[in-house]
Amino acid sequence: MTNQPLTVVQPAESAGTGPQLTLLTKLCGGTSCPTIYRTERDTYVIQGYTVTAETAGLDLPAGEQLVEIPADLLAQAVKAAG
Repeated sequence: MTNQPLTVVQPAESAGTGPQLTLLTKLCGGTSCPTIYRTERDTYVIQGYTVTAETAGLDLPAGEQLVEIPADLLAQAVKAAG
């Protein structure tokens, strides 16, 4: 895992109209750790460690990123989403 911050890239037409985030779960007590948020748009936003498409052997379209999170965080999110 790399410890690089995640940058959200949005199309120009939606700039300034980002999702409203509600904390779902995280693995630490601080503010800088892998976290999963729920949005009002019935989607999830993931804060994690960026993985480059090149190192993963993938070809991603513009605006998409790979994010790595601990398996425990995903398990907690499934329980919290109920």
